[in-house]
Amino acid sequence: DQRPIVLWSHPRSLSTVFERLFLQRPQEFHVIHEPINPISRAYVTKNFEFLNQIPLPKPTDPITIVHHFSPSLNEILAPHYYNDDKIYTLRVFAKEHASNFLDAFEGNLDGNPLGSKKILSKFKHTFIIRDPEKSLGIKPAYLILKDMTFFFPEKVWFKESRILYDLIKNITGEDIVLVDADDLVREPEKIFGKYCEMVNVEFKKEMLEWKEERLKIWDLKLSGPDIDYLWHKNVIQSTGFDKSINCEEEIEYPQHVYDLIAKSKPHYDYLFQHRIKI
Repeated sequence: DQRPIVLWSHPRSLSTVFERLFLQRPQEFHVIHEPINPISRAYVTKNFEFLNQIPLPKPTDPITIVHHFSPSLNEILAPHYYNDDKIYTLRVFAKEHASNFLDAFEGNLDGNPLGSKKILSKFKHTFIIRDPEKSLGIKPAYLILKDMTFFFPEKVWFKESRILYDLIKNITGEDIVLVDADDLVREPEKIFGKYCEMVNVEFKKEMLEWKEERLKIWDLKLSGPDIDYLWHKNVIQSTGFDKSINCEEEIEYPQHVYDLIAKSKPHYDYLFQHRIKI
């Protein structure tokens, strides 16, 4: 099974840190960061010129998303990624928010080709989740920018992860690999080792460590505030999965934030029961 691996996530789930694991093996994997809907970050910086930089799908493209905010999925499925020697093809690993995929349906799941077994079965689907008390109850980096209000009160996306999980499982009939972020931080070798086994990847312990650096894969080079750094500050400063990832500043939120945590908990608990267990 060499299908592209997709990690479906919700914001603040440590999904970008998870990308680092596969970025450690550039001769084997081509890593794609949030390919479906990059417009969200362009939106919060009010740089709508970014829309003009998204190439329109060609009529000959085998798979496209009919949505004016989204490019096609062809980038994930492209068979032409090679190693430095141009000899061996690379397996694709892509990280994306579940909500972005559902947005591409424009509210129409019935009859949409993206929801077909033919399309969904082209990927090896995996998920990562994180306790809403940590993903919502600590200060998200993008709240540092005063005009970024899109995250609260309605954009939480635990429900969307649950919807997409059930959609994929019901349509494909395949087992779905699901990682809980806290389990991963506590037992990275055991949890990621099992993840690799389930997606047909050879586990290598050196994947669990990396150097502190900012990678171009996260940069959109948008004008205005340096949102990429604020958004990915923790992953940039990380060197592996350790408990320091969870040591973030706690702040006092308005009551509606705590209401959102409570509202998100049933969706998290539902997905949590399907996680990798060791």
